[in-house]
Amino acid sequence: MLIDRLREKSQDNILLFTDALILAEQYNVGLLEVEQAALADNIWPERYQRHQDIFSAAQQHQLLDSTVALIGCGGLGGQVFEELIRLGVGQIIAIDPDSFAAHNLNRQLLCTVEELGRFKVQAAVRRAHLVNPAIKVIPLALAFSPVIHEEVCQAKVVIDCLDSVADRHQLAEFCRTSRIPLVHGAVEKWFGQIGVQKESDLIKELYPKIPLHDKITSPSVLSCTVAAVASLQVAEAIKLLLNLNSPLVDNWKSVDLLSCEIEEIGSQH
Repeated sequence: MLIDRLREKSQDNILLFTDALILAEQYNVGLLEVEQAALADNIWPERYQRHQDIFSAAQQHQLLDSTVALIGCGGLGGQVFEELIRLGVGQIIAIDPDSFAAHNLNRQLLCTVEELGRFKVQAAVRRAHLVNPAIKVIPLALAFSPVIHEEVCQAKVVIDCLDSVADRHQLAEFCRTSRIPLVHGAVEKWFGQIGVQKESDLIKELYPKIPLHDKITSPSVLSCTVAAVASLQVAEAIKLLLNLNSPLVDNWKSVDLLSCEIEEIGSQH
């Protein structure tokens, strides 16, 4: 049985990555299934052993068993994607209709010279294979619309990495009616904001009006601002997946990297 072999292979309750690959091949199962079986028996896959003093084995198993919908795979989305696959979120529905252009290279983690002209969601699939092949990525090279609502409903958490206010309103309304928590993030220059919509109409409160000419001009953005806000989004998503409390639920904060300030802007409860 797989569990017996896992116990034989583990050393100090750690399963080496090479041994996990061997067992997956021997038992004709996916690497994800091997890692889940190990964690269920309190054996830590080697790649997650530095999580041991932060999560329990049951919590890490819960992350591997979770599905997140990532709406937008550009600046924020690429950084969020990278952190999710390294943390071990087992399934990611990656949604973005766009392909990479050279002006994305300054801040979009999934964008390389080799990826120019290719769909961002396909770059996400290739990145996951290189970093964490256990993770399942469902790439949808589509804009968020009712066409893909059924797929997004699989997610326990939705992460907003969009750059259109109109699209955000549509996404927020879908999440509200579907009762799926939404982790919002936005960036411009040195500044950003992060918030979590769960029971409120947070996005409507943040963006009460939809501009007539939405997305006509692209804002200036720094990679450090993208990384900071994306990391906060991932932290909130992980807390939601693990049912951990957060003061940011139905609330939001602004981030100013130039003055190194994070400010809470009132409660949305």
